[in-house]
Amino acid sequence: MDIARIIGTIVSTRKVPSLEGVTICVIQPLDTDFRNVGAPLIATDATSRHGVGEIVYYVASGDAVFTGLQGEDLPVDAAIVGIVDSIDVPERFT
Repeated sequence: MDIARIIGTIVSTRKVPSLEGVTICVIQPLDTDFRNVGAPLIATDATSRHGVGEIVYYVASGDAVFTGLQGEDLPVDAAIVGIVDSIDVPERFT
């Protein structure tokens, strides 16, 4: 599980039936210091409760497939699975 910021949404006029009602978001992966890491990804938000600017947890690859609200398989490569309320990173020792 990784963290990302939602930077946009995608509107689709046609979807695979299992994606009907699912919001599709553009997310920017982040490191623990909230710096951008890599390229943006397209991810599903099955709950449609997250908005642009929010920091979220996401899963990718095979873990993302089982993220439908009823546990059904979705044809996706990344999925938002939660919202980040806070992050506590221990002080780094040198």
